[in-house]
Amino acid sequence: MNKPEKELELHLRSRAAETVSIRIPTDTLESLKKVANSKDMSPEALIKFYIGQGLRQDLAKLFSEKMFGKSN
Repeated sequence: MNKPEKELELHLRSRAAETVSIRIPTDTLESLKKVANSKDMSPEALIKFYIGQGLRQDLAKLFSEKMFGKSN
């Protein structure tokens, strides 16, 4: 009989946060709500996910441009 694998533990650290108010078109917000619901997430969590995903991509691009020079 196989040993059960260790349970994955998620350790979140608190970070300082600010509240930001943004205007989102009504139809876009409705789409966000539908997608969030399909992923069993809140619309706020989905927006944070999208921002984090895009931010990581942009930061990686900026880092590579800084390290290897901007290529066109």
